[in-house]
Amino acid sequence: MMEDLRNGYEDARSRVQGMTMGDPPDGENEGVGQIEGLIALGVATGAGLLARQMLQGGWRMALDREPPKNPSSHEVDWRDALLWGAVSGAVVGLVRIASRRGTSAAYNQWRR
Repeated sequence: MMEDLRNGYEDARSRVQGMTMGDPPDGENEGVGQIEGLIALGVATGAGLLARQMLQGGWRMALDREPPKNPSSHEVDWRDALLWGAVSGAVVGLVRIASRRGTSAAYNQWRR
């Protein structure tokens, strides 16, 4: 009976450790546990959406018109489509990477 309890405890412990500290099964994002990855994904998604909203506001202020909703539309000028694609892609990408790394650093600091 005690052996069954000990085995059950060890099994549960290893599952929790795998979710919080272990690598995903395919080796992607080595050193980032599932919980840490989910938190970082949520923060990165929110930061990306916020950055996009700020870019749209900056576009409106700077150019006094709405940013393209669909840059691939034939109704959007080539210059606007390329400018919006380059700027929004670069800024949102950088914000998402920075927020994921910052979240992971904060998570790891908290875990210590």
